[in-house]
Amino acid sequence: MIRGYGHFVTLAESLQWDETDIDYSADRAAWPRLTDAESARVLGLIAGFVIAETSVSEELGSYQAAASDDSMEAVFRAQARDEARHARFFDLVAAEVARVPGADAAARRDALRTHVGPELVELFEERLPATARRLAEDHGGLTSAVGLYHMVIEGVVLLAGQHTMLDTLEGLSVALPGLRKGVELVLRDERWHIGFGSRIVQNADIGRDEADALLAQGESAAKVWGDLITPDAIETAVRQHRRRLKAAGIKFW
Repeated sequence: MIRGYGHFVTLAESLQWDETDIDYSADRAAWPRLTDAESARVLGLIAGFVIAETSVSEELGSYQAAASDDSMEAVFRAQARDEARHARFFDLVAAEVARVPGADAAARRDALRTHVGPELVELFEERLPATARRLAEDHGGLTSAVGLYHMVIEGVVLLAGQHTMLDTLEGLSVALPGLRKGVELVLRDERWHIGFGSRIVQNADIGRDEADALLAQGESAAKVWGDLITPDAIETAVRQHRRRLKAAGIKFW
């Protein structure tokens, strides 16, 4: 039996935050002063996160059901709480700072799809849900599902986007301190999520085919952001992905 997940629950409890406690007043005042290029880039990244975080927050139920013991299930439950908060945070920024139209979060998400490429939408709204459905039917596929969710989606796609967002905010002509604060907190959460997923993978018996697939998935997934992130950011994300897999004891032939 895989043991030792309790410390992730303790860590999650210590890192709780509330998206409504962040002050967005400076962001609301600054947004109209962004250049067209700046607002388009930031809005594209926000759109990607709204789509991504909404999807990942909805799919963790299958992971909880497939957990090997109560300790692991409790961590998935804690992570689900984080992901729901991330989705609320990015939707709040979209609604109150970027003034994306829509009567509710679903309507705003529909409006934002035009700001990202189809590859990103396919990953989060088709591929991840399909993986979750397969896991619901066969709990034996947990390691593979964690590989996609934690190692590829969180460890490559979301991490690359979060670092790109922070770099982008650093170079803007006006500051968006509320958005920066929230992204930093999201990034802090994602680090323990990835550590949890790495622990599951480390305790699994990963064969050559699955190891090669995880590496290939990471290399291709980093590109779903399209022009919103730079080639250097993609290269860095893939390099970190390979390093993380090796640290989890995965060998590449």
